[in-house]
Amino acid sequence: MPWGITEHICHLQKLLVPGVIGNYNSFEVTEIFGFHRDAPQQTSNFMSLLVAEPSPPPDGSPPKPDFLTNKPIELRGTPWKFGISRYRVSTQQVLQALQNFSIAGEWKPGISALKVGALTPMPPQFVPADTALPHPWNGVLKNNFWEGSHVLELFDSLKTDVKFLLDEPKLLKQLAADLRPFVKMGIDGLSDRLGNVLIQLPVTVVTTKVSSSQNGDFLVQPIWQNSMPARQLRVSCEKYEDTTVEGYGSEDVTGSLVNFQLHSLGGGARYVLWDDQYQLVLGASAQTAFITSINMNIHVVGESISTREFYLPAPNGALELVAVPLIEERSPNTIGTPTSNPREPWRENRVFRDNLKSIRERKEFIQYGGNSGAGTDDAFKDIRALLRMHGRTGAWLWDPYLDAKDVLATLFHCPHKGADLRALTAGAEPPMAKDKEKLSEAVAFCQRVEIWLRSHPLAGWVGLKPQSAPPPQQSWQDKQLETFMNLKGNCKDLRLEFRIREGSAGWPFHDRFLIFPSDIGPASAWSLGTSVNSFGQKHHILQKVADGELIRQAFLDLWDELSGSDYLVWRTP
Repeated sequence: MPWGITEHICHLQKLLVPGVIGNYNSFEVTEIFGFHRDAPQQTSNFMSLLVAEPSPPPDGSPPKPDFLTNKPIELRGTPWKFGISRYRVSTQQVLQALQNFSIAGEWKPGISALKVGALTPMPPQFVPADTALPHPWNGVLKNNFWEGSHVLELFDSLKTDVKFLLDEPKLLKQLAADLRPFVKMGIDGLSDRLGNVLIQLPVTVVTTKVSSSQNGDFLVQPIWQNSMPARQLRVSCEKYEDTTVEGYGSEDVTGSLVNFQLHSLGGGARYVLWDDQYQLVLGASAQTAFITSINMNIHVVGESISTREFYLPAPNGALELVAVPLIEERSPNTIGTPTSNPREPWRENRVFRDNLKSIRERKEFIQYGGNSGAGTDDAFKDIRALLRMHGRTGAWLWDPYLDAKDVLATLFHCPHKGADLRALTAGAEPPMAKDKEKLSEAVAFCQRVEIWLRSHPLAGWVGLKPQSAPPPQQSWQDKQLETFMNLKGNCKDLRLEFRIREGSAGWPFHDRFLIFPSDIGPASAWSLGTSVNSFGQKHHILQKVADGELIRQAFLDLWDELSGSDYLVWRTP
C-alpha cells in the first residue's frame, strides 16, 4: 500500500502517544526561508525542522516567530535573501497543519504559510546517533545524541526554488556558512533535503548500554527511564562486513543484559531495538567500535632531532638552506590488548576492488599505448561509448590543447538530442605543432628577408624581381571557425559551445577531463590522462575520478569567467 498523507498523520499520532517513545507536548519549529527579489512578500521554504519536545505549548493561538537574524542574509550573485524563524506550536497544531496540507496543499504550522514545492509524504525513517562515523542527518537534526530519532518527511520532489543551490555548490556552501552562526543545521551536508519539511521525534523513554567483552561478545542492555514501566523489547544485532553477514543474534529482553556471541573483538556490530507491542523501533546504532588498546610513543623533552639539509634557489638567485626534521620510527608502547583478525590486513589490502572485466566494460580504468595493445582508434571508441552511456544531460570536455578537429572527433558523436555539450581550451599548441611553428617562423623570416632584398633599389642589378608580401597569417580562432564551417554538417539537434581561456581571464589549467553533469545526483567525470590530439599514441590512462561533482564545479568556475564574446570560439547556430 502506498504511503500517503493519511498514513503520515496516523503514524505521527502513534509516535505522540505518551510513553511510547517519549512524552511530548509541543514542537519547536525552525524554518530556513528565502524570498526572491521579484516576490519579496512571498517566503519560500528552504528547509523546515519540527522537533518534538516535552516543553508546554504556547497558550492560545500560535505566537509570532522569533527571527534569529537581525537582517536578511543576502546571497551575492543571486536574487535571493534568507532568514531563519523559530517558534513553538502544540502537537495538535502540527497534526492540523498536516490535515490542512492534505486538503488545500498549503503548509502553515504557524501564523503564516510558507510557499512549498511538490511535497510528497515519505515512509518513516529512524536515524541513529553518530558512532564511529558521522552521518549528514545528524548535522541537521537537533541533539540526536542518544537512542536516535524517528523522522517523518515531506519531500520536495521538484525542488524548483532550491535547485539553483544544487546547480551551483559554491552558493550552497556560502549559504550554509552564512546560516551556521544562527542555527546548527548543516544544510550543505544534506543538500538532497533542501525544500523539505522534517518532523523529528527523539526516543527518550529508553537508552541502551552497549559494550564488548574480551572474547568479542557484543553486550546490549536497554535501560528504561525511572518514570517508565519496562516492557519487553527485541534486540537484534548483526556484524556486516564486506557485503557479508559475519554474525547475527536476536533476543527478547526487558531490562537485563543480553550477550551476543559474535566473536567480534573491537566491535563492528550494530543493533536494532524493536518494540513488538507498538511495532516501532526504539533504538538503533550504526556500526560500533570499541577501544581495546592504545599505542603510545614516548619522546624525551629536549631530545636532539636530526635534520636533512639541502639548498633551493630563491627567486633572487641566492641559495636558501632548507632543513627537514626527520622522524624516527620507534616501536610503540601498547596499553591493553590489540584486536586480532586473521582476515586483516589481507582483506583491507585486496589487490583489486572489482572485477577487472567489469571495470573495463564500464570504462572506469583503461590503458592505451605502451604494452596495453590499445591505440588511438580504441581510445576514441571508448570516449564515444562514454558519451552514449552518460551524455544524456550533457558532456563537457576540458583540455588545454583542444581544437575544432578534436571537438568534431568527440562531442559531435554524442547521440543524445539537445544534450548540453561544452568544450574548453587554452588554445595551446601541442609540442609537435610548436616544432612546426618554429620551422614556419624560420621560413617566414627567410621570406621577409627575400622581400626586403627584392624591394631594394639594387635588386635589379643582381637579377631579383620585386615580390609582393605574403598574406597575413590566419589566427588560431579563425582556423577553428574555418574548420567548423567546412565540417560541421547539419548540426542536427546539436547544442554545443566552445570557449577559449586566454589573456588575463580566468586562470591557466593543465588537467584533461570529460565531465558528465546530471539533473539528478552528482556529476561523474573521467580523467583523460592526455590531450585528445594524442589519444592512444603514448601510454596514458582513462579513469573515472572519485568525486566528479568537484570537477564539475571547478569547470563551471572557469567557464563562467569566460562568458564574454572574446572567449567564444564557436557555438552551434
